Amino acid sequence: MRRLRYRFDNLIARGAWAMTGLLAVVAVVMASVGAAAILALSPRPTDLPSALWSGLMRTMSPVMVTRDIGSPLFLACMLVLALTGIVIFSALIGLIKTGLDRKLARLRKGRSQVLEYDHTVLLGWSEQTFLILSELAAANAGRGRTCVAILADEDKVSMEEAVRDRADLPRRLRVVCRTGNPTDPMDVAIVSPEQAHAVIVLGSEDADSDAKTIKSLLALDAAGVRPEVQLVAGVRDPRNLAAARLAGGGNARIVDIDETAARIMVQTCLHAGLSTVYSDLLGFEGDEIYFCPPGELAGSRFGDALTVWENHSLIGMRQEGKVVLNPAGETPIGPDDQLIVIADDDGIQRTRTSAEVNEAAIAVTDRHDPPARRVLILGWNDCGAAIVTEFDRYMPPGSQVTVVAEDPRMTSRVNTLSARLDHLALSCATEDVTRRDVLESLGLGSYDHVLILADDRVDAHVADSRTLLTLLHVRDMSQGNGWQHSLVTEIVDDRDRRLVEVTEVDDFIVSSKITSLLMIQIAENPHRYDLFADLFDAGGQEIYIKPAEDYVRLSTPVNHATVVAAARAYEEVAIGYRSGGSGIVLNPPKSRELTFQPGDMVIVLAGGGPRAGEGTRPAGARRIEHA
Repeated sequence: MRRLRYRFDNLIARGAWAMTGLLAVVAVVMASVGAAAILALSPRPTDLPSALWSGLMRTMSPVMVTRDIGSPLFLACMLVLALTGIVIFSALIGLIKTGLDRKLARLRKGRSQVLEYDHTVLLGWSEQTFLILSELAAANAGRGRTCVAILADEDKVSMEEAVRDRADLPRRLRVVCRTGNPTDPMDVAIVSPEQAHAVIVLGSEDADSDAKTIKSLLALDAAGVRPEVQLVAGVRDPRNLAAARLAGGGNARIVDIDETAARIMVQTCLHAGLSTVYSDLLGFEGDEIYFCPPGELAGSRFGDALTVWENHSLIGMRQEGKVVLNPAGETPIGPDDQLIVIADDDGIQRTRTSAEVNEAAIAVTDRHDPPARRVLILGWNDCGAAIVTEFDRYMPPGSQVTVVAEDPRMTSRVNTLSARLDHLALSCATEDVTRRDVLESLGLGSYDHVLILADDRVDAHVADSRTLLTLLHVRDMSQGNGWQHSLVTEIVDDRDRRLVEVTEVDDFIVSSKITSLLMIQIAENPHRYDLFADLFDAGGQEIYIKPAEDYVRLSTPVNHATVVAAARAYEEVAIGYRSGGSGIVLNPPKSRELTFQPGDMVIVLAGGGPRAGEGTRPAGARRIEHA
């Protein structure tokens, strides 16, 4: 008896399918017993098949026993058969319910396989997730229904609820969340990365972010990701770039997150409005950067092609697989080359312009070395050292940078940096920059630029709250005293954007947003990696915002084609302008009539270097004095 019970326990332990089979065997046995009783005791004669069918029906439908007639023994047998059927099918219903509950629980755990093709995979979970989903929806607006699969060490239901609450996504974009470790090859295989269009590895928000990113790249390789799948990841420490590239292989594009964020903050601090330019170029709404065939421009020179198209801003070329931004004007355009243009996202259909260059309105003036500048940095974070280093690359000799923060990391880093700087005099002070009396003692009016950094030691909401408090103090003091320095603020959470806009700050930067947009751009087109690498390299081509009077006569109507021709005299490419009436405008039509006033600026792509574009006027250029 004990052995029989042991075997029964083993059978039950095999799961629902074993129990279902056992119940089926019991039902067949009871139907056979019922058939024997019917043949032997029923008052109505019947054959064996009919008796078996009748027994099975009484097992499955106990109500049939109410219509039976015959001897008390026959009725008792039918009653036992009906009761047995009730027990069997009650157990079967319980098994079905238990199986469904287990299946639903497994689905809620997010461990089922994702069977998608040409989808986008996100490995990891952070505040960047919601921005990336929104931008992927815009990037794939013309592709119909698309899918994004997220694998993170988070609860599946919680991720789905967060996506619904915080990301306003169109119905054509389907988000599939799965729970798993992004560094485990077995878990990574759940989201089918080998069938994906692109895989984006999101770094964690702790000190081990780079180590986890590199391990995720190794896990993708172990999962058998095809070479055609584009891998994009970001590292925070530039010393880990080589290891990340080795782990990712030839199809991986690695973004230096902190260095890129630092460079953008410094450029925005020195050129007000530049953050808007980068956001427009990196976003998928409005004007974007495209690669397109030369068409009728094949055989032309790059400089001559700049003013040909009405609705495109030509900024570079891709020759023999190499991206070249703002090449020399004499560079020939070959039929196999690709042109790099800024165009509206509605498409890249090209139209020849009818605008003619007004040579008389071009004003190429002398340019002198810029004066030394003073920069005040309020706050400190892990990007602080990179920011100071970038200021040293971009600012002229004799400039000063002062760092004020209540952060124990700051003093040691500043002391180390001071010995390595070429153009800057660096100093620091340990103070609480949220206190107004501290800010009043700093002499803000003597600085040309003020940069407020977010504290990365605390939660994003707390960091932005402190940043906003400092910003409001500085803004109030500047307005009350009439100080004319530029004011740039870093915020952590993109949801605080509207709060910052209320303060009327010159510029604000959501560093995580810029780097997220950059990673999406690369994921959608890997050729953009080399383009942005050049654009964000201090020695490459960069975007500048310069006074309009350096290019054309003020208060004189000119078209944008004339502005482009004037910029070419400096070997620059004009891609837009900033005016008091319309703000930042990128890729305006060449025929658009413009009348620049004092304070208006031209947005140009120019050669890199600490003081790119400065110096004497080009040979043969006419000097124009502005009244």
